[in-house]
Amino acid sequence: MAVTSANTLSSTSDSPRGKSQWALIWTEFCKRRLALAAAALILALITTSIFAPVLANARPIYYFGFNRFEYQEAARTLRGALSQMIESRSADTPTANVEAFLKTVPLQIDLMAHALPAEKGGQIRELGQQILAAVKSPDPQQGTDELKRLQQEVRSNFDAKDVSLVSHANWPVLNSLSGLDIGFLIANVLFLTLPIWNWLIRRLVPSDGDLRRRWCFIAVQIGLPLLAGGLWWWFVPARVDRTDYKSGVLAADPEAAKATVVFDSVIWPPIAYGLDEYNLAEKSAPPVWYPAAWRPVGKDAPAAQQANNRWSGPHWLGTDESGRDVLCRMIWGGRVSLSVGLVAVAIYVSIGIFIGSIAGYFRGISDLIISRLIEVMICFPTFFLILTIVALVGQSVRNIMIIIGLTGWTGIARLVRGEFLRLVDQEFVMAGKALGYSPMRIIFRHVLPNAMAPVLVSATFGIAGAILTESALSFLGLGISKPTPSWGGLLADGRDALQHAPWLIHFPGLAIFLTITAYNLMGEALRDASDPRLRGSR
Repeated sequence: MAVTSANTLSSTSDSPRGKSQWALIWTEFCKRRLALAAAALILALITTSIFAPVLANARPIYYFGFNRFEYQEAARTLRGALSQMIESRSADTPTANVEAFLKTVPLQIDLMAHALPAEKGGQIRELGQQILAAVKSPDPQQGTDELKRLQQEVRSNFDAKDVSLVSHANWPVLNSLSGLDIGFLIANVLFLTLPIWNWLIRRLVPSDGDLRRRWCFIAVQIGLPLLAGGLWWWFVPARVDRTDYKSGVLAADPEAAKATVVFDSVIWPPIAYGLDEYNLAEKSAPPVWYPAAWRPVGKDAPAAQQANNRWSGPHWLGTDESGRDVLCRMIWGGRVSLSVGLVAVAIYVSIGIFIGSIAGYFRGISDLIISRLIEVMICFPTFFLILTIVALVGQSVRNIMIIIGLTGWTGIARLVRGEFLRLVDQEFVMAGKALGYSPMRIIFRHVLPNAMAPVLVSATFGIAGAILTESALSFLGLGISKPTPSWGGLLADGRDALQHAPWLIHFPGLAIFLTITAYNLMGEALRDASDPRLRGSR
């Protein structure tokens, strides 16, 4: 009898009755290997697009050396700011451009001091303090005379031709990132390492603190990227880096004395090409692995020649008609296309959830008005409506995201409305009303979580549709405006070169096909996993 009871308890604990709805959906989803492969492909594409600045860039990831061009530009900008301030004071407008001057001078002083030896760097910093004190001087004439003297001292003692620069560690790619880039990079790394830090949270937080574990999870996965991105935006000033790093030489090179950048050591990205790096000597070059038999007959464009640039690598996917690396533009184009799909769907899912929940919960006149509005929106062909709006508001990544988001919410709204009509008369909703809960609390804390499974399925299909819509718009020339690349834009560029450079249309077309197929496979798997009648069928 004891054995029977033990077996009964064991079978009960292993049954799906003890699992939540989302746990059951995830368990069923994991049984579908094709869907897991599609999810892995999507994760790889998103990770590649987020790490685009590190993977495909004409700037080094790291180098130890010095940048003479950066010092020259900082010194030139400092002298120009001093000249403008002196001219404005001479014209009896002493307060003109003071705010911009006070922001520009410290930044240029820091750049110059960082490149100079310690003693010389201390002198330029002291000179910067004197410049700021002269600008804030209560006597305008005395301050102007002091600025003229300091300007002459900068020219005579800190000219790039007269100073020796010291080598130090530099991170050009990291310096080019914005706060948004940093936030997404950290969020992506945390997501990829989710099992590790989730295990740490479970070890550090007691087992009876489920709520605290949940808040720790939110703080790490969401709060940490937001905090890091905000701190980066606040403390790291954005600046344009126009240095031609590929013209740099090693310190042992005899030409190092005249080079703009001198490397003691350097680490380049895997694809050492810029987004708009032209090389007409290599235009329409085929991929390095392209079989000779596949190359178009009579093609007069030269093959890729890397001898002209010591810091470049092979063109794995060839080059376009301007000599730009296709793989680099594919990675950066994926960043645009994938972000359009995700952001546009996030917009219309949010709108659809709000409108559908209001219609399904309150019913009556609100349901009648919203239902008629949905029917009116459905009457318009969505793609042609998007074409019309794009023609009116203009082409940009932001506009495409907003337009797709504002025109695609009707399906989500109808889905959420139907789920609310099914759930609103359930016992747990009636109990919430009896306890005096507000409608917003009942909608968003009790009913909506039980209606999110079909919404998630629809959103997955919607991402594929949004990517396809953006690609179609860009292919027609009404999507993302140049020079910003997207897969649809690359497809349009390859259309004109189909005869002599067919790879220009093959690779973006393949990327669009694989991405949309992967999202559709995930959507079908989620739809089957969320249907109780299909669970256990595989």
